[in-house]
Amino acid sequence: MKNSILLILVTISLFRCANVPIPRNLDMKDLGILEAKDVTPLVIKALEQCKEQGISKLTFPKGTYHFYPTFAPDFYCAITNNDNGLKRTAFPLIGFDGLEIDGGGSEFIFHGKMLPFIIEESSNLKVTNFSLDWEVPFFLQGEVIDNDPVNKTFDIHVVTPHKLDNGHLYMSLEREDSPYERKYGYKFTQQEKYDQMVGQNIIWDASTKAPLYAHNRYSSFDTHHFPASQINENLVRLETSYKETPPVGSVFVSKGEYLFNRQNPAFRVFKTKNLLLNNVTVHHAGGMGLIAERSENITLDGFNVMLKEGSGRYITSTADATHFCNCKGLVTIKNCTFENMLDDATNIHGTYVRVNKILADDQVAVETYHPHQNDYLFGEVGDSIQVIDQKTLLPTREPLVIKNIKRVNEKISILTFSESVKGSVSVYDGIENITWHAAALIENNIIRNNRARGLLISTPRKVEVRNNYISSQMAAFRITGDLGLWNESGPCDSLIIENNKIENCVYSGIPQSVFQIDPQYESKKYIEGAYSRNIFIRNNEIRTFDASILKAMSVDGLYFQGNDIIQTDTYLPLFPNKPNLEIINCKNVKTDGNTYRLLSGDKGELSVKTDSAIQ
Repeated sequence: MKNSILLILVTISLFRCANVPIPRNLDMKDLGILEAKDVTPLVIKALEQCKEQGISKLTFPKGTYHFYPTFAPDFYCAITNNDNGLKRTAFPLIGFDGLEIDGGGSEFIFHGKMLPFIIEESSNLKVTNFSLDWEVPFFLQGEVIDNDPVNKTFDIHVVTPHKLDNGHLYMSLEREDSPYERKYGYKFTQQEKYDQMVGQNIIWDASTKAPLYAHNRYSSFDTHHFPASQINENLVRLETSYKETPPVGSVFVSKGEYLFNRQNPAFRVFKTKNLLLNNVTVHHAGGMGLIAERSENITLDGFNVMLKEGSGRYITSTADATHFCNCKGLVTIKNCTFENMLDDATNIHGTYVRVNKILADDQVAVETYHPHQNDYLFGEVGDSIQVIDQKTLLPTREPLVIKNIKRVNEKISILTFSESVKGSVSVYDGIENITWHAAALIENNIIRNNRARGLLISTPRKVEVRNNYISSQMAAFRITGDLGLWNESGPCDSLIIENNKIENCVYSGIPQSVFQIDPQYESKKYIEGAYSRNIFIRNNEIRTFDASILKAMSVDGLYFQGNDIIQTDTYLPLFPNKPNLEIINCKNVKTDGNTYRLLSGDKGELSVKTDSAIQ
């Protein structure tokens, strides 16, 4: 007994001498969370207490908790590939080290314009065991109950909050009868309401809860071609510029006007190291499920972006499920389900800034291009960069180091390099930060029923993608880079895609391949050299209704081997005359050991179109 007491005293003494806080647990039950209608102020108080007292674990008793923006602190966030601005949050995890948040299996329900988790300049965090949702979603949804192909109109029964104004249909974020907000009177309620005009739209198949087959027949990004009229309380008639009117029984969804529909991601991660998200489910977000920038070693284990059973909704996140920009270390995504997003399951990449002006032999002004990259943190002193030719997308010289960086405004920064760039840089060339690229392990995940692609991978670090199920509307994999719109870098090197099951992708009607490797050149005449290297696509089961399986461009070391390709009759082929494999400007190519089974069960031969030597 004496020895045990002595051991405890020695342990406490060691913690104190090492200036390490004694691990302690703060239970939200002790702060009265079970009685609170709005738990936001209590969570803010708890986090302040954790930081002040060195508490290492914050726990929630299992329950359903509502978070309102009325008393949430706000922070200005410049979030790449989402909308910048003041963001109110319930979990400002800023400047923490060694904190665990355990939701205890709870439901976190958010109201209004909030960014639930802002995680910045923190390290060694674990966030676990809860689901996250919004009471009212950031999209408008309605079943198509009638259509008029002659007059190009269709009628929708709208089930989400909405209103009509001057002949246009708007989505509303808060209910008029919101009991909590109404307590604070007219002024508070109006401040926190949110209406947005119907804009980017997509039609869903009610039988599959996936985007409608051949969806390009129903595509329009132009809000001005959707005059609306009210037929009765929940029935709205829309005029459309679609090529075809949506079929009766399909489901119309709109996420609002472009550049205003990515304001509320669920998790914003910035300048953070060693983060684990485990057993967390995002049922909805008005933007990305998770967006991480300039962070290191992020693990998603059982981080799901998936529909809530019984909700009647067709949409989870209105953009990517997960997105990693200019991260480094290892990104791990395992045991996750990503479904019904309005964009990709994940995108791992850097971002090119573009040369706006050459100021001196060692100094250039650079700019961000896409408006969703305004105020993007491209780099800091000491980072290595690469100059990329705007036309060939190839490096123009050996890497450089940033000696100084000066922000001018949200678009322009001035970079000073460690040596001269005279003769090796031109206006409109790209500048890539090659210090901040991540390796990745992506395994045992389910990706299904989403608009756009499965996985976008643009990093020269080693990436392993194995044992996943992928069924997305466009390409299962896209490996690309561009200096035209999103300006996403960089080339792949050592990408292994193996033992995955890929089923009936590329059904949108937009010409793509199951595996789409296509750096985006300004013109075909600039296709030269190798953009990517060492891409292994092997031992995958590929079930497909259409012809195009692989399109690969500008790869040195392309290995498409041992794959089992099975023709299905799930849909009619959209592009039956395309070659199975199209290989352009590649070298060291191997395509042996693949099998191709036709609908009849007979063995088929893969058709190949190439200008490259194949072994």
